[in-house]
Amino acid sequence: MQEQLYWIYSFNIIVNSTLSFFTTVLAIEFLLPLFRIKNPRAQVICYILPFFKICLDLCRYQFSNWALLYGINPLLAETGTRQLLVMQNPLTGIQFSMQDGKTFSVADLMALSINPLWIRGFVSVAIIGSVIAMTLRLVQIFQEKQYVSRILQASHLISLPYLDGSLAAWMGKKQITLAISTEVNSPCVIGKRILFPPSLVENLSQEEMKAVIAHEIAHYYWRDSALRIACSFISSLFWWIPSRLWQRRIEEMQEEGSDAMIHRFGISQMALAEAVLKTAENAKETRALLVFSFAGHRASLKRRMQRILCEPSKQAKKWSVIQYGLLICCLLSVLFGKLWIF
Repeated sequence: MQEQLYWIYSFNIIVNSTLSFFTTVLAIEFLLPLFRIKNPRAQVICYILPFFKICLDLCRYQFSNWALLYGINPLLAETGTRQLLVMQNPLTGIQFSMQDGKTFSVADLMALSINPLWIRGFVSVAIIGSVIAMTLRLVQIFQEKQYVSRILQASHLISLPYLDGSLAAWMGKKQITLAISTEVNSPCVIGKRILFPPSLVENLSQEEMKAVIAHEIAHYYWRDSALRIACSFISSLFWWIPSRLWQRRIEEMQEEGSDAMIHRFGISQMALAEAVLKTAENAKETRALLVFSFAGHRASLKRRMQRILCEPSKQAKKWSVIQYGLLICCLLSVLFGKLWIF
């Protein structure tokens, strides 16, 4: 029986991580409209929560309350002794419990209802798949980093003396340089270097060039590439959870959030809009790499242009503090709460 519990616990990770991921996604989809969160950067923080939630859950299982560990079969319990608890105290919790305080999960009920050989098969496939997926992801990142090194070595530094004071000062403080490279089709930031395709440099006005630089600086400032790598690695570990569409939303919000950096340097919205359109026209259908950020995603171009040209809304500081304070409390409640685990 003890050996079988190891297989059931592993099966719990497969089933419960999937339930926890989509429950967290639903919670975020509810909280963002509830608190009227329109800031793309705030949305990015919310969107990455499900990925870190399923990792944190691995440390949140409470074996001292696990019914199966004490030989208690929830399927054989008397009617009325089992209940589904939805808690908010202040952590969010969704758990199955029994009268004696013992807990169990949906995965436990599934594991007790089917042949143990099927459980071992599911778990074995999940483990082997995770090892393969993570290995392939690591190889991909290693190959991309090598490719990026070659791009940097072949790039040619350029100087733009017409940058305004605040933007030039920020770049100097962070030691960010500009370069051109024939290996890229749209502007991107690699480490501390912003690369431009030569044809685009010739096509952009000075104001449009500044807008693109400010956009790429935001990618660097918010470590967007590192977040993409982290989410992609977690999605490889939990490969059975279909999360690609959710990752794409994160990438889209990163692009829209980076567009907002122009307001910090006093760059016109029209200049950024023109630069984005010229970048989209210049860019070919190229696979975006994890290790650095490309601009100009065609799929979300229309919505992105609408956000760029929309006047930034001004909100009372007092309401913003309350709004984001409540959101943070709710997010922490979901992150550290127990969703579907024993």
